[in-house]
Amino acid sequence: MNTPEDRDGEREEQTGSHGLPHWTEPGTGQTPAASRGQSESSDTWSTLSDGPQWADVPDATGESPITQAPPRVDLTIGDDAKSEDFFSYDKTPDLAETTESIISEGKKSRRSGVGSKETITRIFTGVILAGIVILCLAISKLVTVILISVMLGIAATELFQSLFKVGWQPPTLVGLVASIGMPLATYWRGEGAIGLVLFLTVLTGALWYLLGIGGTRPVPNLAAMMFGVVYIGVLGSHAVLLLDDPKGKGLFLAAIFLAAGYDIGGYFIGQALGRSPLTEVSPNKTIEGLLGGTVATIGVGVLLSVFNVGPFDGAPYGFSNALLLGIVVAVIAPVGDLAESLIKRDLKIKDMGTVLPGHGGVLDRCDTLLFVLPTVYYMVKIMA
Repeated sequence: MNTPEDRDGEREEQTGSHGLPHWTEPGTGQTPAASRGQSESSDTWSTLSDGPQWADVPDATGESPITQAPPRVDLTIGDDAKSEDFFSYDKTPDLAETTESIISEGKKSRRSGVGSKETITRIFTGVILAGIVILCLAISKLVTVILISVMLGIAATELFQSLFKVGWQPPTLVGLVASIGMPLATYWRGEGAIGLVLFLTVLTGALWYLLGIGGTRPVPNLAAMMFGVVYIGVLGSHAVLLLDDPKGKGLFLAAIFLAAGYDIGGYFIGQALGRSPLTEVSPNKTIEGLLGGTVATIGVGVLLSVFNVGPFDGAPYGFSNALLLGIVVAVIAPVGDLAESLIKRDLKIKDMGTVLPGHGGVLDRCDTLLFVLPTVYYMVKIMA
């Protein structure tokens, strides 16, 4: 039989470890006191290196602790980590080039200079391309449109292959069909066909993933495909829109001459006089080359009127219209040139392809023209 003293001993044994009454005891209404056997300063938090700390409370060394930011979660596609911050624009270290490396690469390029084998190869390839275009124009409009579709198909193939090499997996077949079919549809139904092809491309791309044909990550890969279709298919189809004009052959040639004027002027002036790097996006580009290309483009605009190319024979456009067109194209052409350089820099490749000796790929050759074609088309519509 337990005496009251025995029960008190058991109760003390039960409550001694934590200073609280046993759960079977009735409530006393009193606030429990801390156990005398427990240290007033617990060492529990001291075992955690990143436990809670107040920013204004100094630590044992007398210094305020430095608040550490939470670790960043990266979303990766291809070889590069993408920040999850949608509005951030942090330039990756791989893209940046020091001024010394830019100048060094510029010097290497200049050593391959005006009279080099590379330059001769570029000129020879350019002459052959010009001859093919003129021959197609002389044969018929349809043959020229077919040539445009073939060139856009090759350019789209180069872009999609470059994306695939770094880990992107866009629906390449859908993008190729859209890029090749868009100029043909434009020839058949005019400007309205561009919107129709874009709608069908988005529809087919969505079904590509809904039916399980595509892989993972449909959003970025569909976006990459649509970028290629717009960049190559839509911009390139403006060549067909130019051909639809009563003086379309002259307008198409005018666009080619203006784009070639910028490329040739920028290349040769940059090779001969280039000393000041233009941008880290394209280390071989120089400010002198940019100025040379600008002057050459405006000069080509003047020559369009002097030699009565296309509609710039005074009926309906004269010298002032040709000069204005040359000035506007001189502003837009560098954007087209540097836009492709930006893409290649991001993908860490030198050229999009190797189809054209001395130039790289078709997209490398037509990067400026892709921006010049819409510029000429809309400028003519504005000046009408």
